[in-house]
Amino acid sequence: MRERKNVVATKYGLVEGTTEGPNRLWRGIPYAAPPTGGLRYRLPQSPEPWSGVRLVDHPGHIAWQGRSIDPSAGAPASEDFDEDCLFINVSSPVTPSPDPQGYPVMVWIHGGGYTQGSGRETPVGDGEAFVSRGMVVVSFNYRLGSLGFLDLSEFLGDSERDSGAVGLLDQIFALQWVRDNIIGFGGDPNRITIYGVSAGAKSVANLLASPLSSGLAQQAISGSGGADHVATRPQAARLSRRYLRELGLTEANAHKLRAIPADDLIAAQEEIASGARAIWVWRPTLGSSALPIAPLNAIAAGSAAGVKVVAGSNGNEGVTYSLLDSSAGEQAEGVLTGLFGSDRAHIIIDAYRVARPDLNHDDIGIAILGDERYGIPTRRLAIAQSMNAPVWRYRYDGCPPGLPPQLAGGHGLDMFAIWNAHDFATQAPDDPQAQLCLAMADAVSSFIITGTPNAQPLPTWDRYEPNAETTMVLDSPPRIEFHPGAQETAAWPEETWASGTWWPIDGL
Repeated sequence: MRERKNVVATKYGLVEGTTEGPNRLWRGIPYAAPPTGGLRYRLPQSPEPWSGVRLVDHPGHIAWQGRSIDPSAGAPASEDFDEDCLFINVSSPVTPSPDPQGYPVMVWIHGGGYTQGSGRETPVGDGEAFVSRGMVVVSFNYRLGSLGFLDLSEFLGDSERDSGAVGLLDQIFALQWVRDNIIGFGGDPNRITIYGVSAGAKSVANLLASPLSSGLAQQAISGSGGADHVATRPQAARLSRRYLRELGLTEANAHKLRAIPADDLIAAQEEIASGARAIWVWRPTLGSSALPIAPLNAIAAGSAAGVKVVAGSNGNEGVTYSLLDSSAGEQAEGVLTGLFGSDRAHIIIDAYRVARPDLNHDDIGIAILGDERYGIPTRRLAIAQSMNAPVWRYRYDGCPPGLPPQLAGGHGLDMFAIWNAHDFATQAPDDPQAQLCLAMADAVSSFIITGTPNAQPLPTWDRYEPNAETTMVLDSPPRIEFHPGAQETAAWPEETWASGTWWPIDGL
């Protein structure tokens, strides 16, 4: 009989991982029951306990997903799509923690516009970049697209009020698993930081807001997120009706959705929108047990009181989307008019023209895209949480080595800068942008381990103060700015607005 190594007792049974170099790895642990058959569109349930030792040496299936292109998601880990996708991965150092309570824990929540990605997305992999810095790294899959965020309450009654947020409920279930089990993997359940970029960052805000995740994390990092990207009930109902039409169903026979093959469901989802245009279609619905009220309102009211937050966005988020769809900038005026009316739309556009005279018409639209989707929502998240806990704000204007400089500050680049920092610094030690990547990774590590992102050679990073808009601008050289982009920011309405799609979609 072979010797058993890396065996850990979890709430549901024993699991055996592997050792690769200085890391111990457990890949593909089921944290919930397969959400199939009668569990499709329903709350996650506990998995069946198992006897013996379960070998967890390879990732589980990834969630069914469309071919949407989100720069924050990386390539799917495989084409192994399956509804049985609720798996979690854990990586920890081989060497036991010098702290008797265990290593601090980073829980990575993948992005991908709620339609794409997995817990082992590129460049995160097994989390080696941060395990080597002395922490336990956790990642997981959650339900995506129509399987994770289709609201059925309009047709099937209040018993289905959680159907439009089961992907978020998966995330909460995964965090509960971490709380209950991470000590066995060398982690400290009282030092958990949740971290996400793009849809992962928007998920971070939803978790800060949800009454069901209270106390599950002590710190959070939001990269290009905000606390606004949710669907109202009317928005969700319009999407659900359109989806039923694509499947040839009526509201009266919506119950048949639980019997339709998953690949047909994804095909209907792609008919509504695919590629870059699908990125902002699917999102959690308000009014569920996970999100009873708008997340920004909940956070401002203290739903995450005491939870320290690093919140940031990038200086030119929209440029990445302009590469994915050349019409991205052209949509700005229509989006603004739909949100605020023509007069306010032109006030915003004119403010960008004056503040950034070097930009042409399309580039102004791209700048507005980045701020409407990420910049303004991140500012509002920072303001809301700063009333209840320490917050640090950043803006990433840099460009990782090897990428065209015109992409500087593009969406998702901070993720690649941070997770690939060691490689960049090794390959180009004299490149200021490579050194910036390394400084950013050091700051993230400092925050997770010590509770403050201050790390040399960055300048002293003071807490965010709304009256000063204290912001670390991550570029070469990095610097602290007060009220960055004040002229453009002042043009946006003070009231929040319902997040929607960027490209017009019939029926929505």
